[in-house]
Amino acid sequence: MRFQIHFHGPFRVATGSAADGLNASYDEENPLPASSLKGLMRAHAVRPLRLPEPLVGEVFGDRWNRTPWSWTDAEITGGVGRIRTQSRIDPRTHTVADGAMFTSGELWPAGASFAIVQRDAVDPDRIELHQAVLIAAARAITALGSDRRRGLGWVSVVPDRPWDDHLHALLTTHRSPR
Repeated sequence: MRFQIHFHGPFRVATGSAADGLNASYDEENPLPASSLKGLMRAHAVRPLRLPEPLVGEVFGDRWNRTPWSWTDAEITGGVGRIRTQSRIDPRTHTVADGAMFTSGELWPAGASFAIVQRDAVDPDRIELHQAVLIAAARAITALGSDRRRGLGWVSVVPDRPWDDHLHALLTTHRSPR
């Protein structure tokens, strides 16, 4: 299965370390790793999709079983790197508060794609359910990377297989009650 990512703004999957005058940076060689994509999709399978934990574990793996699926790193196309500077203003002096300036690197790609491939056996009666979970989880993603609740990383993820009534019905029968 292949997925296209359409970026509606810049994003950053932070490396966890500063670099070249930046407080937060991204990996220029691999700005959107498979592990981030898998984790984000798993989180969306749990919430907002409300899939039961045994099904989520079956598809994404858990402490007892590894996932039968393998994610690729995103292949980024085009785009531009940029720097964002944020500061906190001291309400008393109306100037930047001491130590309150934060500079980070961001990337605004033209697009990206990634794949999920089957690496282990899946019960033939469960394969379409797994695919429905993966497609629905990807489609549920609206933001990725750091600071996504502060306006960074807005995206649309589009699977190569269109969502249809069959996949919807398959997934609906496995959702947890509210």
